Amino acid sequence: MTGLTRTLANYVCSSEFDRLRPEIQHEGVRAFVNWIGGAASGSREDGVREAIDALSEFSGGGTCVIVGRRERLDPLSAAFINSMSSGALTFNDTHFRTVAHPTSSVAAALLALAERQTITGDDFVHALILGDEIQCRIGNILFTPPAECGVGLSMTGLAGPIGTAVAAGKAMGFDESRMTAAIGLAANQAGGIREAHGTMASHFTQGHAARCGLTAAMFAARGFPCTDTMIEGPKGFAASYGKNANLEAALDKLGESFEILTLAYKPYPCGFVIHPIIDVCLEIAKAERFDHTQIERIELTVNPLAVQLTSRPEPKTRGLLQTSLQHWAAASFVYKAAGIAEQTEDKVNDPAIANLRRKIVLKGDASVGREAAQARVLLRDGRTLEKRVLHCRGSEGRPMTDEDISLKTLAQLQLVFDRRTSEDILAQSWAIRDYPKVDALCRKLAAG
Repeated sequence: MTGLTRTLANYVCSSEFDRLRPEIQHEGVRAFVNWIGGAASGSREDGVREAIDALSEFSGGGTCVIVGRRERLDPLSAAFINSMSSGALTFNDTHFRTVAHPTSSVAAALLALAERQTITGDDFVHALILGDEIQCRIGNILFTPPAECGVGLSMTGLAGPIGTAVAAGKAMGFDESRMTAAIGLAANQAGGIREAHGTMASHFTQGHAARCGLTAAMFAARGFPCTDTMIEGPKGFAASYGKNANLEAALDKLGESFEILTLAYKPYPCGFVIHPIIDVCLEIAKAERFDHTQIERIELTVNPLAVQLTSRPEPKTRGLLQTSLQHWAAASFVYKAAGIAEQTEDKVNDPAIANLRRKIVLKGDASVGREAAQARVLLRDGRTLEKRVLHCRGSEGRPMTDEDISLKTLAQLQLVFDRRTSEDILAQSWAIRDYPKVDALCRKLAAG
């Protein structure tokens, strides 16, 4: 296929916000509100603080807000930190097909850009929607059959810079040539390996995606050139990162169907492939009368990707705990909850959780969807308890409501701000489209 990169660039440049369906416009706002909570709740993590310390030396006179903190950094560094912190507690949104977290890098770059130039609320949301859309469509090239992609490659790291560059380029008013260059320059910085899961280096990947994408747009704005076949070329992105890459997937119903409508917002602070497991375990734990000490064996049937990405029966650190399906299944039975309190440092060596983790038997089954899971619990008194979830909370088949997102985001904001400030930030985030200049909202996001 020829001309793919330019076709995508042309689509973005010609897109008009008022011509998008209302539900797509609103989904852009939902994605932003969800992002605000993640950026705030992750802002006080040690890894984020260490990253700020490392970047401050090179930031000069910082002007851009870091959500939930007093420090200010240059736009590239601010985009890095805000993207990194948005996933530090693994509460960021997820694109199920590619397991990417599109809004993490896109919103972070746009927020930094909004303090550098005038961006209206509508323009901000429009750019966010397009950045998420192109990022997910680029990822689809590597995941839509017959395409195959190595499980170790991070889609946030690979496609994230491209989506971020698209969003920044749209906000900067690029024409097709500059947008094509921005996409190419971003693709040339693609990278990310999932072996980093369980450490702050995993969140470094999404911070890096934000910085790379914004860098690409800033270079393109000055006329910096790049090959216009960086996605589809014989030595381009698709050929380099995928086997049997499906280039047509990037253009399938372009402008008619929107990937942002398939985004999953997390009710639990862990990888989304674990969410069906949490749902099914919580349903059993809350519906049946038994004590977790009565459990003899837990049999879980899940999608193979959940096993590949998150089977960690003995997590030794908090980071590994966050991405351990065995931990979250066990915690669901012990505490009948799966929130931030269940991923704290003291839970790493919690004896009750450790005991149950060792009683879990996994079965990967390709017929089980990524939104689904099945659990069978055998008790010492001879009873067998079974549940099945076809669509986990937050998934496309069972999406979170606006109220769900508000409650989640408010709780995250209150980890950093007082209740009154948190409620104000939440209300203003939902009202982002009313802002003639988004930098006024940016100022509210810094810690007092």
